[in-house]
Amino acid sequence: MMAQSHQLDSFAVLVVSYRRVDLLERCLTSVAKHLGDATVLVWDNHSEHSAEIRELAGEYPTVRWTFADRNLGYAAAVDALAAQVPGADLLLLNPDAELTGPLTDCRAALAEPGVAAVSPTVSGARTASDAEQEPPWDVARRRQTVLRSLVSNAGYAQRLRGKPISDRYAVPPREVDGYLSGCCLLISRAAWTEIGPFDQRFFLYGEESDWQRRARDAGWRLLLVDEPDVRHSAGGTTADDPLAGRRAGDLLRAGQAMMLGLHGNTGPGTVFTAGLRVLDRVQRSKRQLRQANRTVALSGARADRPSILLTSNELCLGGAERQRVLLANELAARGYPVTLTCLQAFGPLVSELDPLVRLVLTPWWQPAVELPTEDAVLITGITNTEAGFAGAWRFGGALRRGTRRWLAASHEPAVVNGPTYGSLLSKVVGCCDGVIALSARHWADLTRHQPFYVRHHVAPNGVPARSARLFTGGGGPVRFGMLSRIVEYKNPHLLVEALAALPAGEWTLDIFGDGPDLARLAARTPRELAGQVRWRGAASGPDAAFPEIDVLCVPSRAEAFPLVIVEAMARGLPVVASAVGCVPDLLDDGNAGVLVEPVTVEAWTEALRPLPHSPDRLAELAAAGARRAARNYTVEAMTDAYEVAIAETLAR
Repeated sequence: MMAQSHQLDSFAVLVVSYRRVDLLERCLTSVAKHLGDATVLVWDNHSEHSAEIRELAGEYPTVRWTFADRNLGYAAAVDALAAQVPGADLLLLNPDAELTGPLTDCRAALAEPGVAAVSPTVSGARTASDAEQEPPWDVARRRQTVLRSLVSNAGYAQRLRGKPISDRYAVPPREVDGYLSGCCLLISRAAWTEIGPFDQRFFLYGEESDWQRRARDAGWRLLLVDEPDVRHSAGGTTADDPLAGRRAGDLLRAGQAMMLGLHGNTGPGTVFTAGLRVLDRVQRSKRQLRQANRTVALSGARADRPSILLTSNELCLGGAERQRVLLANELAARGYPVTLTCLQAFGPLVSELDPLVRLVLTPWWQPAVELPTEDAVLITGITNTEAGFAGAWRFGGALRRGTRRWLAASHEPAVVNGPTYGSLLSKVVGCCDGVIALSARHWADLTRHQPFYVRHHVAPNGVPARSARLFTGGGGPVRFGMLSRIVEYKNPHLLVEALAALPAGEWTLDIFGDGPDLARLAARTPRELAGQVRWRGAASGPDAAFPEIDVLCVPSRAEAFPLVIVEAMARGLPVVASAVGCVPDLLDDGNAGVLVEPVTVEAWTEALRPLPHSPDRLAELAAAGARRAARNYTVEAMTDAYEVAIAETLAR
């Protein structure tokens, strides 16, 4: 553990705002009253009330405001704010919390050697099960175990406080062996630097308790100070919105499971999720909550629509994962009650999921997902975990009324000289009600060496309609770019080598993305190209990367349906791509982009060589690509194709 030193004047208050302007104003007023000299930063996580919060910002000119263009989640927002105040100790303050004092004793406690985090006692918190007032020191919890977490969820933790199975302390502790509530949490900068930031796999809930667990494991201390300087209105930011409340409840359950430990599809967190499902069925209050969630799910749905259940291993920044989110949102907008189930973890794409879509986390071997209608269609990818989930879900459906159907959507590039899927996986998929391929070419490639004797459908992926910013050329070097997960088969190093053969003044290359091979492949860039080739690291998406490039390059040696190509076409960005998978379909056999074949350095060099001198050609390709994307590859076109598959499957 590193040495710790504190200056009480080096202190920053971090507030992550969402939705409730009135609560935020009350919070900031209390901070100005009691911590007038502190640096205050507010991150607005882009809700329907963000315009009103912008107006509020004018009343607090000394506050540093950040207005995100999308909801990044609490963990990512805190990490970004903490990075703005390097060297400062941190006070994480919920917008529905109100200071009633200056936290003098808490700040002094934070200066003690080896202290990672401190919380004052907090008044106003209430239990989830009833209106019984909690003691102000219940912001401190004992070390979490599966049993304690289940007892807490069942509503018995306070009644059993002090017992081994409860996470509530019998008497107020000074040092805490579990975690402190995040509604008003002081964090040492020294500990933050050593332990690292919040884990951004936690979108909301669990991130601060996970961080504190890591801090304790590293030898740091957590302290509760008897200083009642905070009032907290628990759940205040979602109390008036049933959809937001449902999402918050599901995120809370998932955050608890992740904090306990999820290792793929095993670990204490999976035991916890299984226990929650038992409670959901045997406890009266949980049955009432299930009925309330069913009512919420049906409130925006049409009576003739079946439930749609989609799966994804996680919601990372990948093409297949983004397609799941876009499809879920559009199906929900068309009146289907939609649930998206993650089988391993959440991820940053949670922020793009419409509140109409229910989001749950469950291991593949726990397929008992609550759906609001008896008829249901499951749409999965073709992975081992998703196929296992589908098989168990179908088996469980045999004991229920209603119709259950399973559509397996392939997003994998077809293997050229052999079967794409393992023998066991292909046998399981052979039991589905239909396979969805990305194009006729994709289906032909998939079944060339591995026939699937099931009905198939074609549904290309799509992206939201965009206002195309057509290529016009900037008059200087052409800015080539790549946006991808950085793994070797994506071939960023091949692109660097191909461009190295062109005159230095004609081009630059920006490579956006992160991945396991980033450091190794970046190290292969010749030293003399350091000023022209920039490895930019992770980007939040196309809107962050595309304004900085003129031509998108996709040099992969294997792809199925690279959504980044469609994203570029929709924005009027010309594309150069390897002629693999569905890419020839996307680029209209070379009429809407440049196809490169074979996938070699020499072929790529020859394809790229004329482009710095061909602005008119690039402009033509950009316009053709924009027209093709608007006609064939929109979210609406994709969902139309899925609706046909759903209807035909149910009709059988």
